[in-house]
Amino acid sequence: MTSAAEHRFVTDDNAVESLLDAIEQADALPLDTEFIRERTYFPRLALLQIATGPTVWLVDPTSGTDLSPLWEALVTTRTPVVLHAGDQDLDLILGAAGRLPRKVFDSQIAAELLGIGSQMSYAALVETLLDVTLDKAEKRSDWLARPLSRRQIEYAVQDVAQLQSLYPLLRQRLADLDRLDWMAEETSEQLRPERFAPDDRERWKKISGVQSLDRAGLASLRELAAWRECRARELDRPRRWVWDDQAMLDLAHSVARAQTPASVEQIESRLARARTPLGKDVEARRALADTIAAALDQDPANWPRPPRPPVLPAAQRELVKSWQDQLAVAAAESGVTASRLATSADLKRHLLDPERPSRLTRGWRAPLLAPILRAHD
Repeated sequence: MTSAAEHRFVTDDNAVESLLDAIEQADALPLDTEFIRERTYFPRLALLQIATGPTVWLVDPTSGTDLSPLWEALVTTRTPVVLHAGDQDLDLILGAAGRLPRKVFDSQIAAELLGIGSQMSYAALVETLLDVTLDKAEKRSDWLARPLSRRQIEYAVQDVAQLQSLYPLLRQRLADLDRLDWMAEETSEQLRPERFAPDDRERWKKISGVQSLDRAGLASLRELAAWRECRARELDRPRRWVWDDQAMLDLAHSVARAQTPASVEQIESRLARARTPLGKDVEARRALADTIAAALDQDPANWPRPPRPPVLPAAQRELVKSWQDQLAVAAAESGVTASRLATSADLKRHLLDPERPSRLTRGWRAPLLAPILRAHD
């Protein structure tokens, strides 16, 4: 496809029907999305681009057209949905359809399995394989504005047009190396729904500054962050708009300084004095205080630990370094990017718990890594 690729807007039911017919006939479905999420918890889809053969369809979700038949088609078709670094696109599909597609082909993963580059940007991959330079100037433009500008339309069309060209090239290279099974294994992992719904009670780990808290403070912060996540989702507002990170950290510090286990009354008093989104909602404040008090009343052995990597003894650090060196050699010999084969965190987890099932000891990685890991076992 070239910059002259045909494009059609999808803004009414007839266009949706035409797109569904084209999807049934397509051999692959290159897909990209433009979305805005600066002011919301959930990303607001502004444009969905799908290529079917010679046509790029620009689906306008702001038109008011019922797109539920399209979402259903995308999650039921056996035609691969082709993406690049597609987690955000998949998250949008999951939110709209309640399910993920049956089959995807992620060009970034394919490039890593072919040793072309690690976490390559789409523009870099297109330039490397197709010798085409993409104009990314419109990437941060206002995609919810209507009408779309000529440059926005050209940008949107090119994104999936070049993906349409990348797909057969990457797939053939994988087939030539007998690595289509490797690709299927990686994208099967990519399509686990739980990857897109992290536990609210794990959100505290993403807050900058948690290292400053002791374990009682972390137990408090875990409940505060879980409450914020639920509230942000209910309001569809960015989590930091609901409750600032530093304000939560300060409150967690304050609660931790109280007598442990702190009483519900003590915690409620601190909530009343702190900067919180609870306002004058006494009932909500009491409920949150109850939750924090219950967390602090647990056995301290069950309180969270600081999210820092374990400090390995010198001998184990040397072993991990040796593994990394050997892994780099194995990756170069097999033509796979080293980070796709295994990360440093993967190696450390295996060292600390070698009996725990992991991706290092199963699937396509196992025969490549077994000689390295077996030497230690």
